[in-house]
Amino acid sequence: MSIEASAIALTTAVVKAAAKIWLGDRPVAADASAKALDLLEKQVTGLNDRRKLRLLFTNLEDRVADRLLPFLDVEFRAVPENERAAAVEAVRETFECAALTDDDLFDADLDAAYLYRYLLRTVPRVTRLLSADATELYRRVLRECCAYLVQVTSTLPRFQPGALVEILQRETEILETVRNVLATLPERRHPDDFAADFRRQVVTKLDRMELYGAGLTEATRLYPLSVAYLSLSVTSDKDTPGDRIEHVLPRTSKILLRGEAGSGKTTLLQWLAVQCASRQLPDVGGWEDVEPFLVRLRRFSHSPLPAPERFLDEVGRHIADEMPPGWVHRHLRDGRAVVLVDGLDEVPDERRREVHEWLRELVGAFPRARFVVTTRPAAVTAGWLSGEGFTEVRLQPMTPRDVRTFVTRWHHALPGEPLDEERDALITAIGARSALRRIAENPLLCALLCALHHQGSGRLPENRMELYEVALRMLLDSRDIERKIEVPVRLSLTDKLVLLRSLAYWLVRNGHTDVPAADAEARITAKLRSMGQIDVTPHTVFRHLLDRGGVLREPVPGRIDFVHRTFQEYLAAQAAIEEDDIGILTANARLDEWREVVVLAAGHAHPAQRELLLDGILQWDTDEQERLKLDLVALACLETSPVLSERLRNEIEDRASTLIPPSNHEEAKALAGAGEFVLDLLADCVPETPEATAATIYAIALIGGAGAMELLTRYRGARDEVVVKELIEAWQRFDQVEFAERVLADLPIDYLGVDDPGDFAALEHLRHLEHLEIWCEIPNVDLRSLVSTSLERINLTGFSAGSIDLGPLAGIPTLRAIVAEVKTHGWERLAELPNLEFLQLSHIEDIHRLTELAPLRHLPALTLSSVPYLEDLQILSFLDQPAKLTFQDCPSLRDVHALIRWTGSLTELTFDECPRVDLSSLPPLTELRLLHIAETPVPDLRFLSGLSALQELRLHGTNEVDLSSLADRPGLKIRTTAQ
Repeated sequence: MSIEASAIALTTAVVKAAAKIWLGDRPVAADASAKALDLLEKQVTGLNDRRKLRLLFTNLEDRVADRLLPFLDVEFRAVPENERAAAVEAVRETFECAALTDDDLFDADLDAAYLYRYLLRTVPRVTRLLSADATELYRRVLRECCAYLVQVTSTLPRFQPGALVEILQRETEILETVRNVLATLPERRHPDDFAADFRRQVVTKLDRMELYGAGLTEATRLYPLSVAYLSLSVTSDKDTPGDRIEHVLPRTSKILLRGEAGSGKTTLLQWLAVQCASRQLPDVGGWEDVEPFLVRLRRFSHSPLPAPERFLDEVGRHIADEMPPGWVHRHLRDGRAVVLVDGLDEVPDERRREVHEWLRELVGAFPRARFVVTTRPAAVTAGWLSGEGFTEVRLQPMTPRDVRTFVTRWHHALPGEPLDEERDALITAIGARSALRRIAENPLLCALLCALHHQGSGRLPENRMELYEVALRMLLDSRDIERKIEVPVRLSLTDKLVLLRSLAYWLVRNGHTDVPAADAEARITAKLRSMGQIDVTPHTVFRHLLDRGGVLREPVPGRIDFVHRTFQEYLAAQAAIEEDDIGILTANARLDEWREVVVLAAGHAHPAQRELLLDGILQWDTDEQERLKLDLVALACLETSPVLSERLRNEIEDRASTLIPPSNHEEAKALAGAGEFVLDLLADCVPETPEATAATIYAIALIGGAGAMELLTRYRGARDEVVVKELIEAWQRFDQVEFAERVLADLPIDYLGVDDPGDFAALEHLRHLEHLEIWCEIPNVDLRSLVSTSLERINLTGFSAGSIDLGPLAGIPTLRAIVAEVKTHGWERLAELPNLEFLQLSHIEDIHRLTELAPLRHLPALTLSSVPYLEDLQILSFLDQPAKLTFQDCPSLRDVHALIRWTGSLTELTFDECPRVDLSSLPPLTELRLLHIAETPVPDLRFLSGLSALQELRLHGTNEVDLSSLADRPGLKIRTTAQ
């Protein structure tokens, strides 16, 4: 058997063994003769699904073969072919004969080295007839195939009975993912390349994200990190502008990274570990060849902190005993390692001094090593590690653009068919709701939105009250439980909510968004007096809520607020309803800071309270503008109110029908004046006419802000002229580039006039733009940013004091016409335009500059305007065969005899404001069809006799002309207009 045939048989054995481990059926795995595929086929019904299942595993074999065959081509080539084939056959026999009985083989963090040692131990005699070289090749191939098996089992979605049909529907995506992970598997340089084994283990274990604590299915909870990861922005403690984390890494070797709950701290460390292990940071100075050691401090909350030789406990525990002596120490000492310490806040407060000392000793012992340490902001004081040379940075909330990118990558990371429509729907939903926009700034909660939306088949929970409840439960309770984080304070979810509701309502009642930490702690202390079941000190409870609750934060030392305003409003509303404060809610409903609290209170209330609240709002006696605000608040309450009397619902809807959507600009102005919360109401309305749609757009634009931008994206498919015009008018109220990219890109905008060069960078996004008119009011307008457009015509007009360089326009190959009514230069480069058909140049003082046009010898049409010293046309002799020539405002032009050189090509000729031109000397232009003379003296028309093909004569503002000489040319059209 050839080595290729042996290799292909080996890939079949590897995939069969992988199937047994993936299946998780211990008896089947323990029986070397058992066929996992037969058992899997029993899980599906129908011949076609069984065929697909067999095809899936055949294709998996192909993916493994694509990696194995090139490996065999370069390994031990000096060994005779028959011995190499025998070694590969022995590896196949090992996989086929092994009884997979060890429980560790079925662990989620199985690594290739552990499997390799297990197979050597359980199938020991297959190499007895091999030569020494062939035995060494056997070991190399077996070790390599163990890595392939681990990658296949870890890449396949976790097996669950009944889920095979769904997996088969994702076959293409699964196979592509397997191919990618095998392709990026770190290379082993020699048989005992422990570093490669370690890096493979890092990639296998850490290149995945898991969303804890939301009660989600596994399909939406687990997804690949390398696909879904979004680089986050950080700011330093020196108030420098935000920068992406990978740009900060080269500037310092030691970083203390602060971030709120769910801000992406742990994910960032995992991403760094995977990037280092797969050598994907070549452009980040000093990080291109380091080994990553991840230390999760929560694993050591009740045990000694790890020495360097235990840094493999988190990743690589199965291969730790193969580690060469001093391997970790050498990498740390040589500066070829980074220690990624996750979760200072996850160790008890009384042990943080010990953690500080541990870090100080590590930094002192290995000064060339790199360190990244993460914590929630409140866990340690500012400058906690400054003495050890750490730079403090803080993770920033995601921007709207970050959120869109995050949602896009999250959906791309899901296996199966592309989910573009689902992705776009969620992006639109987030943009349309202010509360969702605030939540989505946090990566964890943004992932929750993605997962809930996907699990709901493209819909978020009908009532956002449910969404807030899920998010709070995840942050306050279930996430820590699922991550197995031990905490010193045992508070039930109910206890936490009672305390936070009390604090939130107190803040709202007193008009606070943040307060001194002492005041917040005092409020918690007061509430605890009525909660006798809690037997720890108020300070301990307060610190626990701050450090581990995920809902409170300390944005600056000594000040406390809620991590999201939405959570404060939700909890305050619940407290107000529990205290039956309907009168307080009604009296404050017109105030901006109470509006969302009132809307959410309607959701928390029982039916009688809700009726009383909404009746009070509708009947409140106030002026016209305040009345509008209150009616809009009542309308907003419909969304959160699960039960409402028919009478009350009809009254609210009747009032709303006259408000939303607006029918004209006046109504739109009134709505916009009510405040930003109107955006949420406009998000739910569907205007029935183009005029109402335009008025709605006007109202949204007047309100402005990120929410308005997001809401306007729903109109990006508009075609009605009045709507498109309103969107263009709205453009100036937003970031020009983003608005063009997200709102205007696909609108039928073929013509646009701009007067601000700052708008140019946005024009590349207008896919249908053909004609651009630029009003030049500043000197030296820079046209370079137009190069990425697909314009066909550009008009430059206005009163620019300087000269504009037309050279950059050579980079727009689609350009057909350039009309420059201002001073310009850089003409020679226009010869690079393959489709240029018409050029107008103006305000040319030095006629010798016209020689710069010589490269444009094939130009079909040329207009020269305001050329005061042009006396004859000899300087244009470079033109080959122009079809159209126009001379405008050329007061010195007299001799036009040079036109004779183009008698066979010229079809249109114009003289406008050329008072000295001698038309009697006009040569016989036998192809001329149109002659236009304006504001120019006309002699006896007998000069037209040489224009035998002339079809139309246009005379404007000329002297009286005797037309009798044209009596014998009945086919000639003559159009005359007075001055």
